Amino acid sequence: MSKADEEYFAKKLKDYDEAFDFYMDCGRLPDSLSQGDPLGDLIGQTIQDNPQLESQDPLWAELLKEEMMKFIEAMLRLFQPIEEHHRKEQKFIAAFASGSIAKKREMWRQAVDVIESQYKAEELNIEGYRRQLSERESMEQVETILNAMVRDWGKACGEKEMERKKKLIEDNQSRWERHVKEYGLSDYNERRKVEQFFYSYPELKDLLRIIGREQPKREDEMDDTVRRYLPILPSPPKPAAEAEEIGNGDDLQHLMPSETAILSEHSTESLFYYKYATKQLQLFANRPKNESQFKTEQTQKKKPRLENGPIIVAVDTSGSMSGKPLKIAYSVLTQLLRLARKQKRKVFLMSFSVRAKFLDLSFPRNWMRLNAFLEDRFSGGTDGEEMLNKSIKMLQSKSFAMADVLIISDFYFPLPIEQTKSKMLIEHNKGTRFYGLKIGSTDKQYDKILDKTWDIK
Repeated sequence: MSKADEEYFAKKLKDYDEAFDFYMDCGRLPDSLSQGDPLGDLIGQTIQDNPQLESQDPLWAELLKEEMMKFIEAMLRLFQPIEEHHRKEQKFIAAFASGSIAKKREMWRQAVDVIESQYKAEELNIEGYRRQLSERESMEQVETILNAMVRDWGKACGEKEMERKKKLIEDNQSRWERHVKEYGLSDYNERRKVEQFFYSYPELKDLLRIIGREQPKREDEMDDTVRRYLPILPSPPKPAAEAEEIGNGDDLQHLMPSETAILSEHSTESLFYYKYATKQLQLFANRPKNESQFKTEQTQKKKPRLENGPIIVAVDTSGSMSGKPLKIAYSVLTQLLRLARKQKRKVFLMSFSVRAKFLDLSFPRNWMRLNAFLEDRFSGGTDGEEMLNKSIKMLQSKSFAMADVLIISDFYFPLPIEQTKSKMLIEHNKGTRFYGLKIGSTDKQYDKILDKTWDIK
C-alpha cells in the first residue's frame, strides 16, 4: 500500500475516532462528516442501540470504541476498490461531458456499455435517452438531452458507490456484533483486573496523577532579574561636531553610531550587551553630568507547565524485566494510555532492550496495533542510550516538544554519556520532565538524572 493510501486511512480513521467521542458528548455526528456517510451512520446507530453506555463504567464505552474503530478500519480497506471504481467512472463521465459532439459520438458506445452493465433502468434509463436522441430535431436538442443524461449519470454514480458501501457494511456487521457480544465481557473483566492490579500500588497512582497532570495547576518558580532603565532627567545628546574626544562607558544617551549598528544585528547583539555590562561601549566624551538614574530589580517569575501535553513512554522489555516486573509495566502503560486517549494527548511509545522499536499513537489507527506491538518483545541486555536519543529526537520535533518522558525499567543499564546528558538538560530547560518507574531494583544511579523516580519492589 502506498504512503498516500496509508495517510488517507490514517486521516479517515482519525475523523471517525473523533466522531465517536463527539456523538457520546453531543448526541449527534459532527458537521465535518459528510451527510449520509455510512460509517458515520453506523457509529450513531450503534451508540443509540446501547443507551446504557452513559450510565455504565466508562470502560465499556472505551472497549466499544476500540472494537468499532477496528471494524471501521477493515471497512475502509474493503471500500478501496469501490472508491477506485467510482473515481474511474467519474473521470470517464467528466471526459464525456467536456467533449465535443464528435467526441461524444465516438464515446457513445462505451458510455452505453458502462451504463447498461452498472445500472438498472430505474437507476439510469439509458433506453429513454436513446429514444429522445432518435427524435431530436436540432443539434441544440441533442446537447440538451446529453447534458441531462450526464447529470443523471453523475448522480447515479454517487448513489451506486454509497449503495455498494452500505451492502458491504450489512454483510459484515452482524459478524462484528456477534464478536463484540462474545468477547466484550471477557475483555472488560481483563481490563478491570489490570486496573485493580495497578491501583494496588499507591506509587503508581501518584505516577498517574503527576504525568496525567491532574494535580492542581503546577507552576515552576525561577529567579528572573529585570533591569529597568528609568531616565529621570534625560540629557540631550550632543551633536557629533561638538565632541572633543571618544570615551568608554555605559551611557546610552551618548552612543557612537557604530555601537548602535552592533545592537541592530542579531548576530552581534550579545556583543553589545557584553560591552554595556562591562562599560566598554564607545561614547562621545563631552557628556554633561549624570542626570539619569537606572534601576535594577530582581523578581520571582512563575512559568506555568502545560496543562496537557504529549507523552513519551519507554518500556524496558529486556530479559531482566520478565515476569512480575513486565506485568507491572504493562498495567502502568494500560492506565496511562487510557488517560492519554481520554485527554486527547499524543503518545509516542517505545519498547527497548538490545534495540528499540517505536509506535506513534498520535494516529488513532496505530492504537489497533498496540497489542501486537507489546507482544513483539526482544530478549537480552538493555541499550538505554538508543532509547534516550530517540526520546530527545522526538522532543525536538514539533509534535512532541516539551513532552513528559516516562521510562519504565529496572534501570540495569549504564548512565547516559555526557553528550546525551547535555541534550537532556537542554530539553529540560524548555519544559520537559523526565520520570522513571524503577521496578525491582535498588540502584539509585538514575535518581540524579531524572526529575522524579518511583520505586516498586
